[in-house]
Amino acid sequence: MAKAVIENSLWMSKFSESFQDDLVKLMVRFDAPEGHVFIKESDPINAFLLIESGILIRTKRPVGKGHEDDEPIEIERLGPGRATGFLHVAGCQDHEVAYATIAAGEGGAKVWVGAGGQFRKMCDENPKHSAEVIKVLSLVLRQNTKILRATLDPHSIQSDILAIQNKNVFKVLCYDTTSWVKENFEPSVTSFNENGKDLKLEMDFTQDRLDAKTAKFAASYDAVCLFVNDTADAVALRILSMCGVKLIAMRCAGFDRVDVKACKTFGMSITRVPAYSPYAVAEHAIALLMSVNRRITAASARVKMSDFTLDSSLLGMDIHGKTVGVMGTGKIGRILCRIINGFGANLLVYDVFESDEVKGMGGKYVSQDEIWKNCDVIFLMMPLLPATKHTINEKVLPKLKKGVILINTSRGGLIDTAALVSGLRSGVFGGCGLDVFENEGDYFFRDWSGEAIEDNELVSLLGSNRVIMTPHQAFFTREAIDNIVSTTLENISNYASGLRGDNLPNAI
Repeated sequence: MAKAVIENSLWMSKFSESFQDDLVKLMVRFDAPEGHVFIKESDPINAFLLIESGILIRTKRPVGKGHEDDEPIEIERLGPGRATGFLHVAGCQDHEVAYATIAAGEGGAKVWVGAGGQFRKMCDENPKHSAEVIKVLSLVLRQNTKILRATLDPHSIQSDILAIQNKNVFKVLCYDTTSWVKENFEPSVTSFNENGKDLKLEMDFTQDRLDAKTAKFAASYDAVCLFVNDTADAVALRILSMCGVKLIAMRCAGFDRVDVKACKTFGMSITRVPAYSPYAVAEHAIALLMSVNRRITAASARVKMSDFTLDSSLLGMDIHGKTVGVMGTGKIGRILCRIINGFGANLLVYDVFESDEVKGMGGKYVSQDEIWKNCDVIFLMMPLLPATKHTINEKVLPKLKKGVILINTSRGGLIDTAALVSGLRSGVFGGCGLDVFENEGDYFFRDWSGEAIEDNELVSLLGSNRVIMTPHQAFFTREAIDNIVSTTLENISNYASGLRGDNLPNAI
């Protein structure tokens, strides 16, 4: 039976009949129950495994302080015909330690186990076998190298030549590139390289967003630069790691689409721009409030048609004297509270961490239910975390003050969009200003004017005269862009100079 498994293996089948016959003699079949650990991370590897049936799962624990008790993440599943550990026992002694833990998956697995010492003895006693191991492994290496080279375009190959000539070149691939990204980063990179430092940055750009399919584009790069809608999940990060990427440089503050634990697991550092312009976001939130409240879009459209009449459809309300709720009093939330104070509104706030600054300006910390019950306007200023996802949902709707105006410039996932649409139709929400959308990843930062939008909830929001939506532009001011670019390049420079992990100033 072992011979049949070897013959069905992708590359072990490349060995000669005599080699396979001798290999079979030293292999032992093991019927492993689910969860049985064959190889434990950081333990010596003294055997290789060949799977007959079932699944083996490779997992790895995150590294670094504070992650000692974290659950391991799954990095790969190996099915029938796959071999693991062979390269270790073929080229190393038994003290070589394992990169990951390998255990039997759901339902167990039937596995053939070959002892490393016995395999090396077999090769020592038959020089032809040793030569054959070198031949087959060289063939596999050439094939995989060709696959890797095929992912690189000619420009990247030229970049490799440049990198060989100058070892101080640090290569970065910028995903999800729109015009403003390239227009602002390119001159800054040029300026960085001209300032006399030994380190030279080389930044390439792609309009593709990062995901498991596009991660391979980063082969030969030292770092990737990501934005809010790039998906850096465990699968994408594993591929990036295999491509040699060691730094994830976020050019934004949010990182809810990044699997931070997977980054730590694969030994990758991750940085961000923690506060590029909190004033920009807070000011945009106020702009949305006033546009919704005073019907600015409708009024402007009417005037442009030479209609200068007034009717109840343009009627707004004074913010002075109204009760305004701010959910989240981080840096942006605190700036927003200062602005609201200028209106002469009553300020209710909610946050798990109370701010003395907000209290000093008259803000009163209350429960979420108090916010729902009393506020005429509600601003969402929280990060998107498991605890804050769908803060606005169907259960909240009956608790809200009828006609409340909802403003969200933080993260789309804070609102259950179906509940928002329902609340707009029933009149619970008198208006809504959105700079973010729960499923914006498929649409924002792209031109859909010539295509049909398939998301029915987004279509409902776009069609409502009580909703004003902007395309995630709250951050988009001259000052913020300058800060994003300079901080991102500083983060990359810090990593290239030798700082790693939590030692990086803007590490996540």
